[in-house]
Amino acid sequence: MCLTTFTFIAFCIITLFIYFIIPKKFQWIVLLVSSVTFLFWDNFNIETIIQALIVLMSAYVFGRLIDKYYDTKKAKRFLAFGILIILAQLIYLKYTNLFLTTFNHIFNLFGIKYQFGLVYRNSLIGISYYSLIMISYMTDIYRGTCKAQKNIFKCALFMSYFPILTSGPFIRYDSVGKEMYKEHKFNYNDMCYGLLRILWGVFKILVISQRLGIFVDNIYTNIGIYNFLLTFLAVLAFPLQLYTNFSGSIDVIMGISEIMGIKLPENFKLPFFSRTITEFWRNWHITLGAWLRDYIFYPLQKSNVMQKLNKKCKNIFGKKIGKKIPMYVSMVIMWILIGLWHGGAYTYIIGSGILQFLFIFLEDILSPASKKINDKLGINTEVFSYKLYQIIRTYLLFSFAMIFFKATRISNAIEIIKSMFTFNLGILSKKIILSALGMDLYDFAILIVSLLTLFIVQLLARKGSVRGKLFKQNIIFRWGIIYSLIFSIVIFGCYGVGYNATAFIYGQF
Repeated sequence: MCLTTFTFIAFCIITLFIYFIIPKKFQWIVLLVSSVTFLFWDNFNIETIIQALIVLMSAYVFGRLIDKYYDTKKAKRFLAFGILIILAQLIYLKYTNLFLTTFNHIFNLFGIKYQFGLVYRNSLIGISYYSLIMISYMTDIYRGTCKAQKNIFKCALFMSYFPILTSGPFIRYDSVGKEMYKEHKFNYNDMCYGLLRILWGVFKILVISQRLGIFVDNIYTNIGIYNFLLTFLAVLAFPLQLYTNFSGSIDVIMGISEIMGIKLPENFKLPFFSRTITEFWRNWHITLGAWLRDYIFYPLQKSNVMQKLNKKCKNIFGKKIGKKIPMYVSMVIMWILIGLWHGGAYTYIIGSGILQFLFIFLEDILSPASKKINDKLGINTEVFSYKLYQIIRTYLLFSFAMIFFKATRISNAIEIIKSMFTFNLGILSKKIILSALGMDLYDFAILIVSLLTLFIVQLLARKGSVRGKLFKQNIIFRWGIIYSLIFSIVIFGCYGVGYNATAFIYGQF
């Protein structure tokens, strides 16, 4: 069930209506029924039921056992068993073909003719989200930051809360989880703020992302046909397409949850104003980064293996360099896992994993030299021009990495890179440009105006809540903006050729 379909709109209206008219002590049951309905809407069969039950029963049973034997060796064993079962299923469903294709490539390398046939598993929507969420739930019980939920149906609600299943964000039981079971009164301000955020999200998806997607897909499926400038432009356009698609769906999700009185953690914080890749990833998919930091990176750093490595490296390389090597090792592991989380293909591991680590690693080791050069040349790093240079540099690096993220194969990504630097100075007529863009001048003008609107809103957001500022304005101006947004979606939304109601980029994860 896609977030921008009339089916989903009707689903949300019915859910919200029942949610607020029934006795408040039963509100969580409405959420549970709606969440289970959403989870199985397009994929209800015995296989998917078993998949969901494996995660739920593992988290529930082992969570209770961890709580019962808290601060004992048994609790640690139960945590390991619970995580192992959930991860085993996730790996089986998402990464079987990655292993099979790897073995096939190795066989080819050594001249072995045997090849494994690929398998295609039927998995539920959002399996990567709810699997990691339930792993963090058990881990938090083990760490003592929350108590195990004794009601299995409430545990099921936390696992399957429908707004987060398509695109996140990652939630924690000790904050968001408990909010789901509380009684919530209808709040007019929450409804207004939530609806406005939903509208803004739908605008980003249908008016901007869908148009950018037509152009980007056209270039990526016709590699080498168009002028290198158009290829370069498509590479720069894809991060914007990804951002407006992903953050737009997050806006819809956050808005729905806000209407129900359940506040979700923010997932974006103006990432394209970041001055370094490190800063970029603090502002992009924030909850995934926080999850991996708290449940992968920090535990790795504190592990006995890393502590021993830390001592050895300090003895060999000295304290200053030695202490950084274990950190880099932990970072490599974390970034490979980020790539793997996005999908079972090497393109994801390279684009959203290895290259991101490489950029951050280079930033860290080159930072002292960069500072010395700037000091010697008398470059002021706090002026607008230098900050703008850093923002552009960060965007270009991220765009380059996303070539692999977008490409279906590594060879396709390499071809895109080659075509960017193959200076085929062919004729760039209006007809050729519009053919590459996949749209007419009318649509292109809408895209430019929409991108300018997005940029202005982002600038305003740097100084505080845009919604808060809007609702302080006079009623005529306020409703003028709201109606303009509604009419823009209805009139300029991209529903025709190239529109795919199921094409949420992060929905596949």
